[in-house]
Amino acid sequence: MNQAVFILILIFRKKMTEDLNNTSTSATEPVAPLHENITPATENAAPSQNKTNPLLLALTLVALAGVIILFILHFAGNKNNAASGAMDKARKGAISVAFVNNDSILSHYELVKKMRTDLEAKGKRLEGEIAAQQQAFEKDAAYFQEQVKKKALSDKSAQEIYGQLQQNQQKIYALRDRYAAELQQSEMDMNVALIDSVMNFLKRYNEKYKFDYILGFTKGGNILYANDTLDVTNDVIRELNAAYLKEHGK
Repeated sequence: MNQAVFILILIFRKKMTEDLNNTSTSATEPVAPLHENITPATENAAPSQNKTNPLLLALTLVALAGVIILFILHFAGNKNNAASGAMDKARKGAISVAFVNNDSILSHYELVKKMRTDLEAKGKRLEGEIAAQQQAFEKDAAYFQEQVKKKALSDKSAQEIYGQLQQNQQKIYALRDRYAAELQQSEMDMNVALIDSVMNFLKRYNEKYKFDYILGFTKGGNILYANDTLDVTNDVIRELNAAYLKEHGK
């Protein structure tokens, strides 16, 4: 591509130089007096020799267009050099890639098991608190209905108790929403902690193996195919658990 562009540029420059030289030669010829150039017009008068040749002009324009097109293609091709270079490296095995199965890590990493246990325990505790308050509310509401049926309460007392029961019910609803948001935030915090744990481990892990990429494979995810020979999941899980148990003295 570079040689073709260079050759066409030389041809075009040479042609333009010749045209300019011819024009300069014609311009420097002696100019006859005005009265000598006036000749009777005839039907068979020969065309001027200095008139531009249409075929030559067309060829020049075609050559110029070819130079421009090749010039554009040359620089446009350079944009794809990085991608083609990466593909060449991949074909030659110059890029070292491995992957881990995310689902397996979630199933077998001891830290994940601990996080799930803690989250489930917290969820049960909060649900128990809400259930206890709901049970107390239902008991108070049932007693209130009995008193109303027996007409043991004045209208004023009945309205006050009814208003208090409504407030208690709203408090239970608000508490349930707050606990749900708290559990959701706890789960998000655990996910962030899990990602940080795995990422930090992989940095240390890769100091030994020097992979260019360690990808995370999830069924139905963005990676549509992965060669099993690139799978380092079992090795990663084994070392992850060893590091976790060592850190927690187990």
